[in-house]
Amino acid sequence: MKPLLVIAASVFLLAGCKSSRVIDEIQIIQEMGYDFHDGKYVGTAVYPTFKQGPMTKPNLLTTSSSTVYDLIPRLSSKSALPIEEGQLRLILFGKEFAKRGIIQITHSLARNNKVGSHLLLGVSSGSARELLDITASTTLSDTLYLPNLVEQNVRSMNLPKTNLHLFLYNYFSKGSDPFLPYFEKKGDFVKLEGLALFKDGKYVGKVSLRDSFLVKILLNETKKGVYQLKVGNRGKQGEDRVMLENLFATSKYEWKRKGNRHVLHIFVHIHASVRDYPSWLDMPHKNIFSTVKKKMEDEIERDIRRLLRYFQEKEIDPLGIGEFVRSETRNWNADEFYREYKDLEIKPHVTVDIIQTGIGE
Repeated sequence: MKPLLVIAASVFLLAGCKSSRVIDEIQIIQEMGYDFHDGKYVGTAVYPTFKQGPMTKPNLLTTSSSTVYDLIPRLSSKSALPIEEGQLRLILFGKEFAKRGIIQITHSLARNNKVGSHLLLGVSSGSARELLDITASTTLSDTLYLPNLVEQNVRSMNLPKTNLHLFLYNYFSKGSDPFLPYFEKKGDFVKLEGLALFKDGKYVGKVSLRDSFLVKILLNETKKGVYQLKVGNRGKQGEDRVMLENLFATSKYEWKRKGNRHVLHIFVHIHASVRDYPSWLDMPHKNIFSTVKKKMEDEIERDIRRLLRYFQEKEIDPLGIGEFVRSETRNWNADEFYREYKDLEIKPHVTVDIIQTGIGE
């Protein structure tokens, strides 16, 4: 029996090796950029060049065409090795490209069985090619700078979770709109600046990374993120601020009738620690802490109202309010709801609990 087992194992291993690709014989694309410039579509690919040992160097391939369909074939015509998309981690769209719509590309990516649904997408404030060129020239051996930047900000900072799967889910949903990370050039570096907002698959606006914290909480992504708040004017600089670090938070929506209209109440409960604060908050006064806590709650409520008004003015729904109302309403009609959405009364109610801090002790 043992010789038969050895033969069977050998056949299995040989069969498995048949579909393997030698890394030195393919061009592994890890990031792609899409731009629209001077009436043409521009495609940029970032790929690693393998040196001795584990070291790699990012390099770029760029091409242009009158259509988006043949950008990959045109890139292949400039590559000495076959292009492999199986390790693609991020697609970056220039703002001008995103304004024209990105659904054609995302549909193509969804149909590509080599690309995973957790592929990251993003929008550049200017040219995607320029940002990819900056990351390739300044990050030395890190060909995954942008996807790593997105992932760590989702895990530990203000960015809500987003990827190809979530983008398409929100696009096809009748009660929500998608968003993506938004990048800007800052000198010789690339910085994550907030969220790019979409309507019907086209870029229509953005919010700051500070407001991304509110989006994250309102979407019930409950952990992590930081938020700076004004609490007074006692300092020498004329303004005192505290930095809240979210430990966990919850948001609850309630859909209530008010006469002939409806009101949406949003109850937000934030459990946070204070990372930094002015020295006068340590003063031994019994009411000072409760006063500051109330100031925090009021400011966050104002910021949420401002953010929601912006969404309503743009007639976009990145929070999926329509999906929530649909779950609460029999015979919900998307067209009817979004005709009223711009004037919908939305009332946020914020409670902040400060824990793990020396303030007020």
